[in-house]
Amino acid sequence: MRRSTRTGRLALLVAGLGLVLACPKKAELPATVATPPVALAWRADLPVYDHIVIVVEENKDYDDIIGNPAAPYINGVLKREGANLTRFFAEEHFSEGNYFWLFSGDNQGVGFTDRVPSARNHPGYPFGAPNLGAALIRSGRSFKGYSEDLPTIGFTGSRDGLYARKHVPWISFANVPNGKIPSESSNLRFADFPSGPSQYHNLPTVAFVIPNMVDDMHNGKLQESIAAGDRWLQKNIDPYYQWAKTHNSLLILTFDESEDRHRYTGLTDPAIRPDVPDASGHDRRWRLDVQNRIATLFAGAHIKAGDYPEGPGVTHVNVLRTIEAMYGLPAAGRQQADAVRAGIGESPITDVFVRRP
Repeated sequence: MRRSTRTGRLALLVAGLGLVLACPKKAELPATVATPPVALAWRADLPVYDHIVIVVEENKDYDDIIGNPAAPYINGVLKREGANLTRFFAEEHFSEGNYFWLFSGDNQGVGFTDRVPSARNHPGYPFGAPNLGAALIRSGRSFKGYSEDLPTIGFTGSRDGLYARKHVPWISFANVPNGKIPSESSNLRFADFPSGPSQYHNLPTVAFVIPNMVDDMHNGKLQESIAAGDRWLQKNIDPYYQWAKTHNSLLILTFDESEDRHRYTGLTDPAIRPDVPDASGHDRRWRLDVQNRIATLFAGAHIKAGDYPEGPGVTHVNVLRTIEAMYGLPAAGRQQADAVRAGIGESPITDVFVRRP
């Protein structure tokens, strides 16, 4: 009886194997095979820029910047001529995670602490996650990051003088080159930024510019730090901006986070209303910290000047989606959860651009 049972089971197994082998090839694929990411769509009548330069400043509320006489260049030139995103929110506090959100649509587990990632404190480091730099390079375009006071090309140390690596996310990704010469690295010094209008055509498709800890408005008293950063922008970035207006190029000026006077740590909640007390009993300043509203401007060619609230608002992820869609790149990461609950999706920003006929 046992032998008969074993024989029957063997027959069923053979029959089952025959059915599997007879199935179409598609059915043989394991369920865990990932679907390749789909490139984001971009309207044919919207501009596709030859160059985009993104400058990231530090730790200032929207109202600290917009309308402040201490920032005459930002207000009198970039805001007056550009698109001012009036409901723009960073993703979290502290600083470092926001740079990762802007670059890769995720904080990659480094958020809320400002601790530079390493193999010792972050499993899987260096990260292999999708990001803007890797996607641009893979598509045949180019990406570079230019950091002021970076001591040498390819430097990976945490600090050097007024340079802070926590503001430079691309170093932490294995799929973004970090060699020792410009042609083999995305981790360059601001001294390597093209030196004037005759050289700006050598810029990569997308470049990040990271000023040092004084010139990014991080260090110093409020008004003095804003004035210092504004002067630096006028001296170092305005020549590119003036060139960009007539050379199919764009400047994006944004901040990493608001001032965060209460040292709030965690995700931003764009839905919180700073002027309406809530059950928590926290004061208005704390609610502003949680809201994390910052200044962000688009200026350059094909931009319609004005104020743009963008419905419930936008975040660094929407800037990332704009660039990804413009160049037909797949979306990296996702919008942060509290922003989604506040009604902020992942659509690219499109209404600030002049449409082509």
